[in-house]
Amino acid sequence: MTQFSNLRVSRRVFLRAAATAGVGATALALVGCGDDDDDQPAPAAATDQQQDLQEQPAAAQQQTQAQAQQQAVSEADEQQQQQQQTIAQQEQQAQQQAAAPAQQAQQQQEQQSMVAETTGGTLRFSALGGGGSAIDPRNIYSVLAYHSMASAFDFLALHGEDGLELGVAKSMTPNDDATKWTIHLRDDVRFHDGRPLHAEDIAFSIRFLGDWETSPYFAAGWADVDFESMAAVDDHTLEIPLFRPRADYLDAALALYTPVIPDGIDDLILPNGSGPFRVASNDQADGVELIRNEDWWGPAPSLDGAVTIPINDSNARINALKSGEIDFAYQLTPAIGLAEQDNPDIIVERSTLGSTGLGFSMNTSFPPFDDPRLREAMKLAIDRQQMVNGVLLGQGEIGNDLMGLGMVGYNDRLPQRSRDLEQATALFAAAGISELSLVSSEVAPGLVAASELLVGQLAEAGVTLTIEEVPPDAFFSDFARILSTPLQTMYFVNRPPTVHLPSFLGSTATFNPTAFATPEFDEALTAAQSTIDEAARDEHLLRAQEIEWAEGGSLIWGYSPMILAYAPHVSNVNLVSDGLVKFQDIVLSS
Repeated sequence: MTQFSNLRVSRRVFLRAAATAGVGATALALVGCGDDDDDQPAPAAATDQQQDLQEQPAAAQQQTQAQAQQQAVSEADEQQQQQQQTIAQQEQQAQQQAAAPAQQAQQQQEQQSMVAETTGGTLRFSALGGGGSAIDPRNIYSVLAYHSMASAFDFLALHGEDGLELGVAKSMTPNDDATKWTIHLRDDVRFHDGRPLHAEDIAFSIRFLGDWETSPYFAAGWADVDFESMAAVDDHTLEIPLFRPRADYLDAALALYTPVIPDGIDDLILPNGSGPFRVASNDQADGVELIRNEDWWGPAPSLDGAVTIPINDSNARINALKSGEIDFAYQLTPAIGLAEQDNPDIIVERSTLGSTGLGFSMNTSFPPFDDPRLREAMKLAIDRQQMVNGVLLGQGEIGNDLMGLGMVGYNDRLPQRSRDLEQATALFAAAGISELSLVSSEVAPGLVAASELLVGQLAEAGVTLTIEEVPPDAFFSDFARILSTPLQTMYFVNRPPTVHLPSFLGSTATFNPTAFATPEFDEALTAAQSTIDEAARDEHLLRAQEIEWAEGGSLIWGYSPMILAYAPHVSNVNLVSDGLVKFQDIVLSS
């Protein structure tokens, strides 16, 4: 499976393409989108929390051994010497084995000492997004807000580098026919106000997210839950009955986006979560200040706290990092990644965990893209390699109009679409199309540049494309417009088909910007969701992807890695799900 083999990675490659689930089942959370405003000046970081942080490089220790060689003057002497050397080597190996436990103990003590010396400090983290606002898990409109929310609230589980990472759930298992899921909870979890976590809180969380009136973009993900029959068996066990079999429910819902919300929560400005950090302040202009939750059930965070600072322009973000105003710059452009990858004063990382599929969404329910000929024409007119080279500067992979590249269940049996200008021109002419309009927004690095490149590519097929650019901070705030726009830029965080398909495609999708939902697709997807046998389920998924590839409105031209940069005094950077940085793992050295 492809894992972005052509990426140039500086320093080290720290994550592999093993993630599965994602941010959540709302438009913003699912696509991982955020605000952007190139005209907005970057706010200054809070000066009372800035620290003089310096790099503390680790000294590499090397041991070399020289072996003396003597020239034998006779065959007997040579044989004797070889025997002596063999005996000496065996004795040396025995001594090394005997010393190994002591060496390991010493290394552990050194590591513990280093952690003790570096514990504390406040991380200054910057990403796309506005300032502080309600930290409402139902309405997270930027990656910056998502990091604040995910630090204050625990999750049932998330998927990380090595697969499923359990949160407050000890286990989540289905019955024999996958019509009921049972969640067993940890018994040592407390909310920030000291109240213990109970199963009723999980039931409340699911109802909270599944309410069509207050959570319209999450509710579809929980539509299969029989809320009336959902009940706590005891304080730490919850049974979730479903209206139909869902063998995929762990990936598609439970471990996708289930923040743990206390029953009856009423304050979403300074929310009462159970996560590793508490919300100390929440200001519209300066972002959110987090402080360590001393009573968290997990390993104690090293950081004293973190500040999420809104800087919406990538160049301003990297400049703030280089000048020492912030410690961590999230989601940078490929151009910045290349320009800074050899800068010794910062660390640049590229991760396929949180990578994005970039493209255009054609709404199949509105003219002119209700005509399948036009959808096919668009897919054949685009020059995918030129997009990857020009927009991503070669730092990515060509897309094939499907999500899930490099992940379990991805349909790699389909042929790779390539440009066929002659056929595209004929299809445009047959459909009577010579002009198109595109809504474009830089909600992910490169989308506007891709739109501008598309203008020239379509012109070669006889089509004039006009672009209406929408400010990134306004793009995802108007879902009605998104769902009624014929052609627009779009990106999705790369997830396996078991997660992406039910979230974005079909008649029961959570958020379906292409409105693609045919009976054949629904049948294949429903069969995949309800099939217990893994091999049989995979075949249904392959069929669903085949239908989408042939008839759908998604034009995924390429995949871009997540590009991060941070100061050398930041270490132990770990990501889960859609590129969420785990603040609780980060260590700052002084």
